[in-house]
Amino acid sequence: MQAGEEGSIKLINDLIDSLLPSELSEADRAAGSKALWSLQTEAVAIERADRQIERMRADVWAPFERCARVLDHFGYLDFASERVTDRGRWLADLRVDRPLLIGEALQRNLFTSLDAKRAAALIAAVTADEDRDYGEMELDDEIVTLLAKFDEITFEVSTEEWKQRIEPAPEINFSAAAAAAHWASGVDWPTLVRETRAEEGDMVRLLSRTGEALLQIAGLRETHLEAAKSAATAAEIVLREPVR
Repeated sequence: MQAGEEGSIKLINDLIDSLLPSELSEADRAAGSKALWSLQTEAVAIERADRQIERMRADVWAPFERCARVLDHFGYLDFASERVTDRGRWLADLRVDRPLLIGEALQRNLFTSLDAKRAAALIAAVTADEDRDYGEMELDDEIVTLLAKFDEITFEVSTEEWKQRIEPAPEINFSAAAAAAHWASGVDWPTLVRETRAEEGDMVRLLSRTGEALLQIAGLRETHLEAAKSAATAAEIVLREPVR
C-alpha cells in the first residue's frame, strides 16, 4: 500500500514538474510545486462537481430533451428557439393521462361533434389501465371507427417516441371504451356491473377518471369550443350517481 502511495505521489510530482517552466530556479520551482499541491482539495472538489453535473445531465436533462424533441415534432414546442408554442400552452393546461395523445386528437378534430357516448368511449379507452378487463360488451361501428382513427394517432406518436428512445404509451383499452359507452347511453348501474363482470370499485374508478378527463377537455373552450361542449355534456352524464 505504501509503495503504491509513494508511486502516486512521485507521478504527481513529475506531472507538476512538467508544468513548471524549465528556466525557473530551484527555489521558484519548489514554491510553484507547493502552490500546485495546495490546490489539490479544490481540484478534487471540481472533479467531483463535474461528475455530478454529468450524472444530472444523464438523469435529468437527457430524458427532458428527448421528450422536448417529441413535443417539437408535433408542434407543441419550438426546441431550437426554446419556446412553447400556442398549441403547447393549452396542452400544458390539460391535466389528463397521455396528454400528447389527447392533444393530437383535439388538433385533428377527433372530438368535434362527438355525442356523449362516443366521447366517453374514447376517453375511457385512453385513461383505463391497458391490462384491465371490463368484459365483452358490444361496441357499435361508429365507436370502432373512432377508436381506429385514434389508434392511428397512437401509432404516429409511438413511432416518434421510439425514435427518441422513450417508452411508448400503452395500447388503448377497448373493453373500457365499451363499458363507458354503455354507461353514457343510460344503462343502469346494476346492469353495467353485471355485464362487465367488474368489481364496483373498479368501475367507479374507471368512470371517475373518464369523467375527470372529460372535464379537463371541457375547460378548453377558448381553443377547442366544439370539443369542449361535447366533453362537458359527456362528463355530466358519466359522473352521475353512483360514480359521484
